[in-house]
Amino acid sequence: MATNKFFRHQVKSEQVLVEDITIEAIRMYGHDVIYIPRTLVNKDFLFGEDTISKFEQGINIEMYISSIDGFEGEGDFASKFGIEIKDTVEFIVSKKVFEKNLSYDETVNRPREGDLIYLPLSKGLFEIKFVEHENPFYQLGKLYTYKLSCELFVYSQEDFDTGFSDIDRVEGSEEEVAFNLYLTGGATTNYSVGEVVYQGSQGFGTEGSSADWFATVLEWATGGTAGPSGAGYNLLTVAGPSGASGFVVGVGNAAGVTGSTSDAFYTAGTTGSPAIRTITIAQEFDDTDDFELQGDSIFDFTDKDPFSEGNI
Repeated sequence: MATNKFFRHQVKSEQVLVEDITIEAIRMYGHDVIYIPRTLVNKDFLFGEDTISKFEQGINIEMYISSIDGFEGEGDFASKFGIEIKDTVEFIVSKKVFEKNLSYDETVNRPREGDLIYLPLSKGLFEIKFVEHENPFYQLGKLYTYKLSCELFVYSQEDFDTGFSDIDRVEGSEEEVAFNLYLTGGATTNYSVGEVVYQGSQGFGTEGSSADWFATVLEWATGGTAGPSGAGYNLLTVAGPSGASGFVVGVGNAAGVTGSTSDAFYTAGTTGSPAIRTITIAQEFDDTDDFELQGDSIFDFTDKDPFSEGNI
């Protein structure tokens, strides 16, 4: 039996209306996220995966979080491997908006399993596990959205170079130069470990954008430190992506080192030996830099034979 020819479900004007309302609703109640396509480097066609894939770009786009009561999944639990976090979330994105934002990339014609989504709200990085393209099911004869089922991303040596610092630091392989600054005079306040110190009269802007030079404090010791010209220095150990490049040594405000949060100010007399060494500043909870910098003061490797009781 044929359907009634006087009633049509696929009216173009109504389809456009529903699509525009859907996009407006997502923009009103959704969140700005960053969509990160995965680039395959050496795909294993047997298992359908790439162990050395990379992420080279990020696209700002709005998505709606359908799981409004919080993250779903198993959450935080203790397993035989330690504490694991199994947060899941569902995103809804407009097909029209997605295709418009990624129209320049012919390889990405829809959200793909394996791509990533960065949610600034929770600073979480989620991996797309499944893409549902028929929910809601053909309203007025057309599909308007994608529903993305995602899990918290587990880093596995992928290469990140998206241009977004909050995302790229997941890789944790940025090499920074750690070196000692021998400071004299100045304030009675102390620098804080972990704060950013800088040089320059313009102050400290976002990620050092206004400073002539900036770095992060690793260690701070006041008074009594032997420097290149004798004792009595304050020793400040710092690390930064630019190392000592652009750092001013001398007297006066131009050579002063200011703490961005403590407001401590000392004059940079000189850089001394052992001044510059390259270390790897890894992830936020990694203590590699502490072992690298403090290991020499913990272990004594001057004895040639540790079992000689000091005779050799």
